[in-house]
Formats: sequence, structure tokens, C-alpha cells
Amino acid sequence: MTAEAAQRASAGEAGFRLLAEHMPDIIILAFDDQLEIWAATGAALRSRGWRPGQFLGRRVPEVGRPDDAAITEAFCRAALGGAVHRFETTGNLDPSRLWAMQFVPLPAAQGRISGGMLIARDVTDQRHAEQQLLASRRQLAEAQRIAQVGSWDWNLETDELVVSDELRRLFGLPLDRKLTMAEGVAEAIHPADRERVAAHLGRMRDDPSPFAFEHRIVLADGEVRAVMARGEGVVDEHGRVVRFVGTDQDITERRQADAERRRLLGRVHEAQEGQDRRLAADLHDGHVQSLAAIGFKLEQARLRLGASGSPEVDELLWQVSKDLSAEVTSLRRTIGRLRPLVLVEDGLEAALREEAKSACNRAALATCEITSGLDGRLDPVVETALFRVAQQALANVVEHASATHARVAIECTDKGVTLRVNDDGRGFDPDHVQVIADIAHFGLIAMRERVEALGGSFRVTTAPGEGTVVEARLPLTVPTDGPGT
Repeated sequence: MTAEAAQRASAGEAGFRLLAEHMPDIIILAFDDQLEIWAATGAALRSRGWRPGQFLGRRVPEVGRPDDAAITEAFCRAALGGAVHRFETTGNLDPSRLWAMQFVPLPAAQGRISGGMLIARDVTDQRHAEQQLLASRRQLAEAQRIAQVGSWDWNLETDELVVSDELRRLFGLPLDRKLTMAEGVAEAIHPADRERVAAHLGRMRDDPSPFAFEHRIVLADGEVRAVMARGEGVVDEHGRVVRFVGTDQDITERRQADAERRRLLGRVHEAQEGQDRRLAADLHDGHVQSLAAIGFKLEQARLRLGASGSPEVDELLWQVSKDLSAEVTSLRRTIGRLRPLVLVEDGLEAALREEAKSACNRAALATCEITSGLDGRLDPVVETALFRVAQQALANVVEHASATHARVAIECTDKGVTLRVNDDGRGFDPDHVQVIADIAHFGLIAMRERVEALGGSFRVTTAPGEGTVVEARLPLTVPTDGPGT
């Protein structure tokens, strides 16, 4: 080491030590124009049990891996010329460690370069963390692609959106385009849904609670897709909503499957209604007429026997005629349930009143109130569906509820029609019903499927000892299925 280098060592080593004092993964080696090390410091040096004396006086290319000697010497000389270079390599004594080597010039007075400095940093843990992060991002991107879910982060103050690649794919947005909620995303919202989505966005600015709503988007090629948006707000230390984070999931195929299921269920119910009508006609024109004729003949036989017949025979014929008449009445009631003529001729309200009166008599209810907000007739398909729901709900009241009072209410608005059938009976445990639904409560499943097949919603509210409310909501007309509607 030269005298000039020795002077630099005494004056500068303290500065290097101070530089590396709070950097636990750093080793700093200062070298002169002969590439000899005149200062060595750093927490990483001490933590490995190395001493500065092991480096002082040695040339920089000698302290690393022999395979790196050439590039190390080249970068050291480049640093003496004022350039900065960097490369990464494995450790010499411990190949499992990864080191980032940076070569920089060491300035002196009047802009001169008095030497160079090698800053060696152990980046093993950092690189492992980066690899894990990269793998996690790849896994997240793959999971989003498979699930067709895109994630987003919306800054309310700047309106800027940071979105995942999958969300850009879902919305058909370029990967390099800077996005805001107003420009890019909102433009893709289906025109018929924009007002509703805008109302949701307006509420979100003041309410950070979790949300979920469905809307449609229109891609550049005109294709319409259905998405489910979910998210929640992030507030600052003052409680102000500053960001929203969430996801958009493409549910087009799910909605198409739902539409196909509703279509098939509709066909099933349509076929069932047709079969019921044919069966009702067959029973009325065949069996009811035959039984009525048999009853007439029995009555004629009883009259002809008159006083000449034995009292026992007369009593027997009278009892058979009475039983036959009861069976004919029951059969006519069955025909009425299969094909309620009052529904066809007089409409839903009249049919509900007749069905409620029958249920009241069969269950010996104190009251069975009917309230209606209907003004005229509904779509025949809607009327039939609501009547069947009310019919099954009242049958459940008769057979299971042990109720005293029942009520059937029908409400109609410009958005749809709602039917409610409630009783004050013993109620039931909904969770228990799910287990035995295919045995004792199959009617609940049939009601739900019939309503959902027409794009409506069905709900049962009940608990043991608290009565039951059956509610069905339907649109006024049968909807046209598909995401583009």
C-alpha cells in the first residue's frame, strides 16, 4: 500500500464505517489505482466473522470467485475512469449466497478520482422474496384467469384505477392504457345499466361497507358479457373513504346456464300444465260422467225396491249412493286443482279467493283473508305460476301448519307482482326442511323452481312456533333470457 493510500485509509475509513453502520447486508471495499484494497468495512463483513485485515493490501479481483476475476478487474478499472457497473454472483466461500457487486468511482478534490469502491450487498433473501412474490403473482394471475376474476384498486381522489391483467382482458382494455373509472371502465358499461352502476358508485364515495352488484359490459366487438362486481372501501385516519378495492367476475356462462335451466323448467311446467289439463278433461268427460251414471242407477234401483225391499238393503244402497256422491265431489275438486277454470275465466284474484275458501273449510281456519292490489289481468303464465304457488302454500297450511288464521296478499307495481301467503301455525326449522325436502316438503322445491324459471325470486320465512310466510316475486311479463337483454 502506498503512502498516499495509507493517508486516505486513516482519513476515510471512519467515513466508510459510518456509511455501512446501519446496513447489515453491506460490505464496502475501497481500492486504489493499483486495485489494492486500503479500507474494508461493513456489518455483513463482521456478521460473517471476517476481519478487515483479511482484505487490506489484497487486490480486489483476488477476494472473489476466481471465475469472476476478469470482470471484477474490468469493472474496477472502469470505476477508476468514472464509470459505474454492477453484476451479481454467488459467494466464494458460500455458493448458496447471492451477492450484488457495484463498482463506483471514489472522488477526490477538484473533481479528480482517487480510487474506487466496491459495494457488495448480500441480496440472497431479497431475491428469494422477489421470486416468491413473482411466483405468487403468476399463481394469482393464473387463478384469476381460470376463475375469470379481475381485481382493481380505485383511488377516489384521483379517479385512477389500477387493475389486473385479467380485468383488462375481461373488459377488452389495452394492457398499456392508463385507466380511470370515468375513462375506460365506465365506457364499457352496458348503456341500460349505466344509471344503476352510477348510483352504486355514488353511494360508494360515502359508504365503505362491502358491496356486490351485477351489471353488463359491452366489448369492442359488440359482445355483451355479464359481470359481478364486489368490493369494499378503505378509509384514512379521519374516517374518509379514499380508496375502493374489489373484483369483477365474468358470470356470463353462469347466467346463460341459469337461463337454459329456467327455459327447461319452463318447458317442464308448460308440459305439466298441459298434462294436467288433459287429465282433468279425461276425468271430467269419462270417470265423473260414469260415476254420476252409476249413482243415478243406484238411486233408481233403490226407488224400485221401495217398500218390498228389506230395510238393510235400502240402507246399504243409500250409503253406497252417498259414498259415491262424495267421491264424485272429491274428484271434481281434484279436477278443479288440475285445471282451475276460474283462473282461466275470471283471473288470478278470483281463483285465489276460491282456493282460500276451500283451504279455510278443509283446515277449519277461523279466517283466511284475501287482499289484492291487482287492477285487471296479468300475463297468463305469471297468473298460473302465482296460483300454483298459492295453491301449494295453502295446501301446506292445511296439511302441516295447525294454523288458526291465514292470509293471502297480492301486490302489483310497475316493477312486478308479489304474492305472500302467511299463517300463524307452528312453523318449522328451514335447515331441517332442507334435509327432508325430497320427502315431506317437496312442494317448497317445486314452488321455488317454478318462480325462478320465470326470472323471479322465492323466499320462505319461518321458525318453530312463529308461523310461516311464503313470498314469490315475479316480473309482470316473462323475461327474455340472456346477458344482452
